[in-house]
Amino acid sequence: MNCPKEDKLTQYVDDLLTEQEHAQLNIHLKTCDNCRGIVQLFKDEQQFLIETLQTQTLPDNFASLVLEQLEPYVPKIARRKSRPWKRALLLAAGIVFALGLTATLSPTFAQFIGGMFSTEQVDKGLRMAAEKGLEERVNLEVNDQGLTLKVEDIFVDSSRVAISIQIIDENGIAQRPNINDSNRNNRISVTGYNGKNNIGIGYHMDRGRDYNLIQVPLNEDDLENITIKLNFVEMNGKIGKWKLEVPVDLTNSSLYTTSTPLNNMTKNIDGITINLKEIQFASSSTTLLYETSFLMEEQAVIDEQVKSIVEKFGEDVSTFGIYNTFIHYHLENEQNKSIFKHHPFFTNQPWDNGLILSSGRNGGLLGYTVSKESFVPQKVDSKLTFVLDGVYKSVPSNYSVKFNPKKIKDVPVSFEYEGNLVSITNAELQTSVKQGDSSILQIVMEGRKEDDAAELGVWALMDDTGKSYVRLANDSTKTEKENNNSYKRTINFLTDGLEETPKELTLHLLSVSRYQELQDKWKVPLYK
Repeated sequence: MNCPKEDKLTQYVDDLLTEQEHAQLNIHLKTCDNCRGIVQLFKDEQQFLIETLQTQTLPDNFASLVLEQLEPYVPKIARRKSRPWKRALLLAAGIVFALGLTATLSPTFAQFIGGMFSTEQVDKGLRMAAEKGLEERVNLEVNDQGLTLKVEDIFVDSSRVAISIQIIDENGIAQRPNINDSNRNNRISVTGYNGKNNIGIGYHMDRGRDYNLIQVPLNEDDLENITIKLNFVEMNGKIGKWKLEVPVDLTNSSLYTTSTPLNNMTKNIDGITINLKEIQFASSSTTLLYETSFLMEEQAVIDEQVKSIVEKFGEDVSTFGIYNTFIHYHLENEQNKSIFKHHPFFTNQPWDNGLILSSGRNGGLLGYTVSKESFVPQKVDSKLTFVLDGVYKSVPSNYSVKFNPKKIKDVPVSFEYEGNLVSITNAELQTSVKQGDSSILQIVMEGRKEDDAAELGVWALMDDTGKSYVRLANDSTKTEKENNNSYKRTINFLTDGLEETPKELTLHLLSVSRYQELQDKWKVPLYK
């Protein structure tokens, strides 16, 4: 599956894409668990920043007031053990390399003393690692147009790489970073080397008041190094050229990591197999590795159903991510207290505050998913226990509903499906104002979903001539909780390819996700 770059996903969250790009990306998100998770993290990040920026800040002269009371700091050689770090000579014209400690006055006291990894902008796991002195100050800089792009600190462990970015004006004052995402020439790329090949790697950028943070999840076990390339042409309203390469040696990334194999502890529930592989304890996170898949008998039935769907709607039906397996679980400490909860992205539950990263990749078979969840580690070593609460499976559906798009606004069509009460209230063909762009059909559904109802998945559309339109994207879903047992929902579906509004359309539900809760919880100790 070809996933979009993360800058494209950030533009999606920030509503910076064209209507057609937005619709096309929605199509991909319907079938890609990993990208959906990243988009959700971006949305959570936006909400966090909104709440953070509304909090009371320190006075502008707070740093100077405190610094007046401090004794001068005399740096010592080998003050702490530094993580091995390869510094590469950058040969691009105009690039300034600043190696060693620099005294750049910043507007916040925490920034001056400990850098970004000591601030509330990073997750608790990174702050805990910074308290142990595991970050490395590198101070890589490039200057143009009176602005300095600076990579100040870097952190590396077996779960991720993180770097902090500053933008400093000509007076040496750190500005709030504003890297224009809508400018396609502003690029960030990450390349990993495994001893044989270079491979592209995804990244995530958090935007803050004094710093930006770039995080690279290390999902590949055999990487020897990665290179983070920053290539910006527009920053903080100025046009110029800022290029930096940040080489990261991963040779000793597991130096502070311990792992406990779980010996393929396996459980079969409701046609799903759960296989626990390993738990890893890194300096900034604790990571659980596991696999889920359909049982052989269930797999055979689903394969036949998918074959029929492909015959009816064509090869354009993407099966990866549509039919899949998921689990709902939590982790308990020795006092039987829950310290972390995990659930699939499509549920109505909020993300656990301790979640750092959730990723999954297809294991080669339909419904076979290799998953990793990283969460904030415990300050005190604790014997954790895995507790399985239930399982989700997304399987084929044969439900369909017909309606007249020209009359639907006056005569809505309602239906009920597995706890979902839905009314189709509008279907409108929107002609694109841009030459060459196809028209987009928007279908609006409104209704209510019971708390324990099935989750409606991917839809396909068929007109009155039998022509199918499987690239029907779920453009947006607004969910509002009515009470403890139900949710009010408004769903907007988009598709393209129709030149005019037909007399009859049929919506075919291709997938549905159902939850099976365990009354007798499956518990597995995550320690020897």
